[in-house]
Parts: sequence; C-alpha cells; structure tokens
Amino acid sequence: MLDLSDTIAAVSTPPGEGAIGIVRLSGPDAMGVAKSAFVRRVAGEALKTDKNRERFLYYGNVITPEGEKVDDGFMVFMSGPASYTGEDTVEIFCHGGVLVTTRVLEAMLGAGARLAEPGEFTRRAFINGKLDLTQAEAVIDVIKASTDGALKSARSRLDGTLSKRISSIKESLIGLRVRLEATLDFPEEEPGELPGILTDLDRVIHEATGALKKLLATYGEGRALKDGLRVLILGRPNVGKSSLLNLLLKEERAIVTSVPGTTRDRIEEPLNIRSIPVRLIDTAGLRETADRVESIGVEAARAQIDSADLILFVIDLSASAEFGEDRKIYNGIATSITGKKVLLVANKRDSADKGALEALQNSFAGIKSVTISARAFSAQTSKHAPEYIEQAGLDGLEDALFELATGRTVADLPVGAEGSEMITSLRQKRSLEDALGALVRARAGATGPGPLELVATDIRSALNSIGEVTGSVTTDEILSQIFSEFCIGK
Repeated sequence: MLDLSDTIAAVSTPPGEGAIGIVRLSGPDAMGVAKSAFVRRVAGEALKTDKNRERFLYYGNVITPEGEKVDDGFMVFMSGPASYTGEDTVEIFCHGGVLVTTRVLEAMLGAGARLAEPGEFTRRAFINGKLDLTQAEAVIDVIKASTDGALKSARSRLDGTLSKRISSIKESLIGLRVRLEATLDFPEEEPGELPGILTDLDRVIHEATGALKKLLATYGEGRALKDGLRVLILGRPNVGKSSLLNLLLKEERAIVTSVPGTTRDRIEEPLNIRSIPVRLIDTAGLRETADRVESIGVEAARAQIDSADLILFVIDLSASAEFGEDRKIYNGIATSITGKKVLLVANKRDSADKGALEALQNSFAGIKSVTISARAFSAQTSKHAPEYIEQAGLDGLEDALFELATGRTVADLPVGAEGSEMITSLRQKRSLEDALGALVRARAGATGPGPLELVATDIRSALNSIGEVTGSVTTDEILSQIFSEFCIGK
C-alpha cells in the first residue's frame, strides 16, 4: 500500500546523455524539499525560494545537504490538484547525463524525499482521480508506441474515449439495477411497476451486451497495436522464405541463393504493416538433414514457434509435385501451431502452372492463403521498386496479414484513429467477458422460473466487472501489476 504522505522523487528522463535531464518531485512536501536543495539566483545573488509563482521557471543551483553545488538549472512548481499527480509537484531541469541527474536526485533524497517506485507518479494520479485505470494504462502505451496507429490508439484512450464508452454502458445498467432492486425491496409501493422494468431490462441488457461484444471484438487489433506481433516464416528449404523477408522489408537483408539450406540462423527485423508493429523472423528451412550446423538451425526454427503470434507458412507454387512434402512438414508442426494464426504464402506464382492453385487448395483446404512472387530482391529490381512490389503482390500480402492479425478488413483503415474505442490488455478483456457472461445470465433469468433477486445479483456482478476495467473496482495486487511496467520516473 502506497503512503501518500511521502514526498517522492525520481529521474523522469531516459538514462543516457542528453541536453536536458528532468528530476521530478511529488507529494505534500515537494516544495519544502526543493527549497532545501535548490537555491535561486537573482541578479547574481543566492536567494532561498520562499515565495514562488506557479508554472514559472526559476534559475538556480542544486546543492547537497552540505551546501556543495551539484549543477545549475531551472525549477518549476505546480500545486495540487492542478498537476499531473494531483499533488504538489516540482520539476527540476538540469544538464542531461547519467551522473549529473543521479547527483541531483540524490540531493532531493538527501533533503527528505523518498525514491519513487516504478509508475508511482501515474499511480498517484489514478488514486487522486486525475486518470482512470484505462487512461493510466494508456500512458505507458503512448510512451512505448512504435507506429502512428499505436500512438493514435493510445492517445485516444488517454483522452478518455474508451472510458466514456464504458461509463455509458455502466450508467444504463446502474439505472436498471436501482429500479429492479427498489421494486424487489418494496413491492407494495409500486405494485404495477415490475412488468415495465422487465421490458426495460431486456432492452437495456440487449444494448449493453451488444456494446460489450463490440469492445471485445477490438481486442485482437488493440493488442497487436500495443504489443506488436511476432511473425515467424516457416517452410521447407528453397521455397523463398528469405526472398519473402526481403520483399516485406523492401531491402536485401537475407542472402538468397538456389542452394537449399542457405539460411541457418534466424534473422529478426522490425516492420510496420498497416500501422501494426511487427517483429519478422526468418528461419532455417524445415527438413531432416545430416548437416550438423543446418540441423541446429532447424531446431532453432521449431523453438521459435511457441513465442510466435502468427505463422507465414511458405510454399513453392511452381513445385506442385512437392505439395505432399509441404503438407507433411505442416502436419509435423500442427500440434505446435494449434491456436495460432497461420497464413499460407504461395510463392513463385509467376512460374506456376494453371492447376497449381487448385492442387494447393486441395492440399491445404481451410487455411487462409495468398499468392506472391517474391523474387530475390537485388540491385536491379530495387531500381524499379514500385513496379516490382506491385508485381510481387506485396500489397495483397500485407492486406492478408493485417486482416488475419486484427480480424478487420483493410477497408476499415485507418487503425487507431482518434475516437476509436479499443481494448488492449488481457485484463480488460477478461473483465468485459465476465461482465458479458453475467448479463447473459441476467437476461435469461428474467424470463426463467428463478427468483428475480438472482437477476439483480448478476447485474451487480456485471457492474463490478465493468468497474474493474476503469479501476472503480480494483485491488492493490492488480494496481501493482499494472504500474510495475512503468519506468520509475513516470
């Protein structure tokens, strides 16, 4: 349990060298600590800070408890509740660098502050009502965003778009619960009220469950935007896996030859596909081999399956005689990829005969597929990249990847747009699933033989689960888990 009577301090800028470093203080004695460790300079004279204007930069020196100068810089004071944490807050801007910011922080600790825990500034903002829990989670998502779509999605949630949608669902259920419980507790006061309440109950719960289902449907895309996807390229040797990697990256990253087994170690590269952050992994071709080095690469490829979110299983469309071998390899990893999203990538479509696609569909019925022609990306082809990319089928491949990863069509772009309502964490998903289940039970119970008191109980349960999403109902354990992902200075 946090002690809000403490004044906390931390370095808020990333470790390393830079022009400016920021040390942040928050708590009831933030100004007192700053007065002890920061000496203003006015017209060349040292002056202790006694009267301070808010949101006004003061120039001065940071000093140790012994009076030794640590650095010079600026100080700004913001009184609560009009601050990020809702508490009195001081920020000191000093020279950037690991040692100097550490020394400035030590001066603040020496003056009476306590070192902040990870995410404690934002946790205090949540406790003090400056943010709800979905907004607090969005803070770290804004910081970690690696694509425009991820940033827009996080920024939208930080602005409260998801919070407002959840609040509207909650408010309709609260009104319903109050009416139902009042009628059950005092039936003699409104004897004819119950039939109308049950009619409204059916309508309100129908609308609420529909809204919850829509939010739950956004989880795939929301998680992909927030955490990114690990996309693993698999297949037998010499089907064009490395050429596929080069095509997606639009650069000659992997060596491509006609010799099977060229790739032996894995290659990982970051990629942005339709605003989804992707970690693309090329691996050794899957086959039985007596070559010791290649065998290690094959085992390493298999070991990557567990951590992959999506599998690109590559097949040579021009070698239809080998489809049986491809299927055998696929069946060999079928258990490992159970529950994972798989895209069948049929390569070398420009060299395939007319019956190849039908034969492929017969061999891999029920698996989503796309055809491409990922010829080796070379200096010659890169000179004509737009034409080459169109001919290679890159757009169709990226569209298929996006649709498989998010469950949405590319026509729904842009992703993460302002105003979008999207859940991004497993915590949010499970709470909304619990709420949905409780509402389904309540609606069924309202027309069943059971007592209506159980219906009221299910509605209360749904409200509690919805409250877990925004943090109106929560535990210290959940809060500690969420804020442990933050840096110390945020």
